Amino acid sequence: MIRQNLSLAVLAFLALMVFLTPAQSSELLRFKVYLDEKPIGEHSFSIAGDMDSQRVSSQARFDIDFLFINAYRYRHSSHEVFRNGCLKEIQATTDDNGEQYRVMGRSSGTGFRIDHQDGSERADGCLMTFAYWNPDVLDQRQLLNSQTGELEQVRVSDQGREAIEVDGREVEANRYALTTDELVIDLWYNDSLGWVGLSSDAGKGRRINYRRM
Repeated sequence: MIRQNLSLAVLAFLALMVFLTPAQSSELLRFKVYLDEKPIGEHSFSIAGDMDSQRVSSQARFDIDFLFINAYRYRHSSHEVFRNGCLKEIQATTDDNGEQYRVMGRSSGTGFRIDHQDGSERADGCLMTFAYWNPDVLDQRQLLNSQTGELEQVRVSDQGREAIEVDGREVEANRYALTTDELVIDLWYNDSLGWVGLSSDAGKGRRINYRRM
């Protein structure tokens, strides 16, 4: 029933695409996740290091109930190493309502090798995941999907400045639209707080929303 009313692929896709701003040597960032206005879980991120080298860990837990039954369950865990803004290592596992995914990757002298359930891929140059914590992600044309291991082509456009709620108060933020082959993901960045929000269409007129806590 839920699958007929909501594109769960959207939820899974968004869940694995988020990390935090490297402002301190150690930091924790938490987002409450909503389906429209209904809370369905949380996505938390921790980072250690500096601008030259960061270790980022991400944990996502979503549950959608229907008629008192857990109709959809999502769990995602990712550990990534960045050096000078470029991905050097990744280990990620995902349980998408019973469907299991595993992604492993490492850079070498010949590029970045990505191993996933459907085989292997190789990327050249400075590779990034959907690492919204780093504003450089807005300049990329290709990003790594850390659930499937696929390389996604993206486009980014500036949508202007507007107010957004952060932990119960409104702040001014710059809004950007990041477009993939399947989704348009709205992102908000505050001058001092960095990345503060995310929203995307989930099908049937519903939306997935990330609100920073």
